[in-house]
Amino acid sequence: MWVEVSSSQIRNWVEEFIKSGKFRLLSTISGYEEGDKYFIVYHFLDMDGDVDVRTSVPKDNPVLPSISPVLPGGILYEREIQDLLGVKFEGIIDGRRLILPEHWPEGVYPLRKDFKPGEVKVNE
Repeated sequence: MWVEVSSSQIRNWVEEFIKSGKFRLLSTISGYEEGDKYFIVYHFLDMDGDVDVRTSVPKDNPVLPSISPVLPGGILYEREIQDLLGVKFEGIIDGRRLILPEHWPEGVYPLRKDFKPGEVKVNE
């Protein structure tokens, strides 16, 4: 099942889904770029099967409310998306880098379409 949720309501939606009693597992959070937006997809399992919840943020302000305050298991996925796609999560419990090294250049995100690997100079 696919569900479309506005970016401002994603944390509330997750909280209500957990309270519904059907929630079983957050299997991952994925993200991709299309047009002038970044799309974030939350992949859940409920009592009836898969529930994929999609939201989007504009490229000029890629910020979403973090779900980690209501579902702490989401924090690693959010940190991964921050590192690799550059979507920021407001209210994230721990926003440190997860995958990229600390000295990775700011504003360079490997999953963005404009990423050019040969142009990245990682300072050591």
